[in-house]
This record gives sequence, structure tokens and C-alpha cells, in this order.
Amino acid sequence: MPPRARLSRAAVVETAEALVDRDGWQQLTMTALAAKLGVRGPSLYSHVGSIEDLLAEVQERALVACASRLQRAAMGKAGATCFAALAQERMNTAGEPAQAALRAVVESFGIVDPPFELQLTCFAALHGVIALDRSRLFAGTADTSDLYARTTDLVILMLTTEGAHA
Repeated sequence: MPPRARLSRAAVVETAEALVDRDGWQQLTMTALAAKLGVRGPSLYSHVGSIEDLLAEVQERALVACASRLQRAAMGKAGATCFAALAQERMNTAGEPAQAALRAVVESFGIVDPPFELQLTCFAALHGVIALDRSRLFAGTADTSDLYARTTDLVILMLTTEGAHA
């Protein structure tokens, strides 16, 4: 029988990310992670301090990846085209880099120094559709792709109107 590969922090975090992607962060436990890695639970603590530390790292990595995707999606675009590109990325989390990307998009509508509430309204509208869909509120009663597209159009209309009054 070949010797078992040595467990690393990177392997623990990557496996935790995969479990969160598959089952949601609420389902991530050290027991489930250890089972997936084929090790005993206590051995994980030599790589991560706690489940909270691990979740924080997974969240940070997700935010960095999200911000990178949003920046690439917005590159070279402005106004409605830029907002629609960001919406296509299905912004469902916002960290500081993602917030900066959203602010830049809002400003591209000609809105100088946009209030945080306006940015939050854009985010909340898109996030709301995603969250309600994931909670299964619509459960086959609505075409969520169409609902998301309509919500995106409404946010673009709001920003266009705000920009015209700026």
C-alpha cells in the first residue's frame, strides 16, 4: 500500500472551497472536511485554527475571485453595457474590490460621487433575485433568467435616469 500524501493547508482550504461550492457554507464542518480528505478531524487543526478561520479564508478567496471576474467583465465598457456585463457575472457577494468595481460602473453613467445607498440599491436588486431564487421561493413559478434580466434592465434604467439628472 503506497504511503498517504502529506496533507497541506492549501489542500485543506481547496477542499473546503469545493465543499462550500457544492453544499453551501452552512454545511461545512471539520468532520465533513476530514471525511472528504480521508483524515481524522483533529489532524485538520494543525493546518487551520478553527472552522471560523477556515470559512474566513474561503470567503476572502471567493471575494478576490469575484472582484477579479467583475473587473474583467467591466474592462473597456461604460454605462448600460458595463452594468449588464457586471450583472452577467451574477454579483452575489461584495467585498471592497467588488464595491470599487460597482462604484466605477455607477460613475460611468455620469453620476459623480454616487451615494452608497444608490450603489447598495443596485447590488440589492440583483442579489435579491439570486437569494430568492436560491431559497426556492420561485420554485418553478417564474423564469428566473427573465426575472434577473428584467431586474438588470430596471437597475440600468434607474442609473440612466440618475445620470441624466446629475
